[in-house]
Amino acid sequence: MIGNPGPLVESFLEAALGSPLLLLVIVGLAVVDALLPVVPSEAMIIASGVAAAAGDQNLLLVIAAAALGSFIGETASYCAGRTAGPALRARLPARGAATFDRVGRALDSRGGLILLTARYIPGGRTVATLAAGATSYPVPRFLAWSVLGATLSATTVALTGYLGGRAFAGDTVAALLFSLGLGLVLTVVMESGRRLLAARSAERLRSAHPR
Repeated sequence: MIGNPGPLVESFLEAALGSPLLLLVIVGLAVVDALLPVVPSEAMIIASGVAAAAGDQNLLLVIAAAALGSFIGETASYCAGRTAGPALRARLPARGAATFDRVGRALDSRGGLILLTARYIPGGRTVATLAAGATSYPVPRFLAWSVLGATLSATTVALTGYLGGRAFAGDTVAALLFSLGLGLVLTVVMESGRRLLAARSAERLRSAHPR
């Protein structure tokens, strides 16, 4: 008969999370996540935060790796949008071109807010960075907001894992489950707050410009 797999699972997790190659994995996943949001990197960053709490990784290096990967991926997405944007707009029908221009104006007036908050929406970061490139959002401003956003999000996610690891020291599986659950709760709260603010903004706009 097969015995209790719990200790084996925990040993495997501890070995994997303590690997010196983990930081490279974080960078790679964060790059891919910025380009293809179907590959979420948050779970790996949270797990690495748990490992940092156990002393198997350096928390600052985990944050730096996650932020670096995000920045590289976001910059690549921006460059792709900037390269294909003019040709794409030229082929759009009148209505599509109007939408394209409206996105450009929105980014111009509140691009920082969009680039910061879009990363907390599933797929939103990829759309926002592609749109920023396609509408020729200024490179220095894009890079500044990308560095800020990547650093803030990497810090938040890694600290979520770190706090879980500290709360459940000695139990890697419980720390991971707690941290992943906490990360999910935080995501739901931020998305709910964003939707509420967007609804209030839309309501104020309708009140200021009644039909």
